[in-house]
Amino acid sequence: MDEAPSILWNEGRWSEVVDEALGNFYSLSEVKKCLHIGLLCVQNGAVDRPTMAEVDFMLISETDLPSPKEPPYSFPALSNKSEFAAIRCSNNNVTFTAIAGR
Repeated sequence: MDEAPSILWNEGRWSEVVDEALGNFYSLSEVKKCLHIGLLCVQNGAVDRPTMAEVDFMLISETDLPSPKEPPYSFPALSNKSEFAAIRCSNNNVTFTAIAGR
């Protein structure tokens, strides 16, 4: 997987998060549910995140889940690692400090 799960989710390509080593030994509906709940758990605002009791209920039930918002950090995947530091971004105005050797 070269892209962040949130990007794949927004593009409707959520099934691409599955490790190819699993072959066909998984349920696509369970993958979608787990990814959906995971994205809900990393929301920027704490009020937007479910409690553990809510997560437990979501995992065992077949109820409709709220739509996830954009997670607090977005790190695009790149083929050239040297470009990575130049395009890091955050949508929540939190700074990020990168430590680099001399």
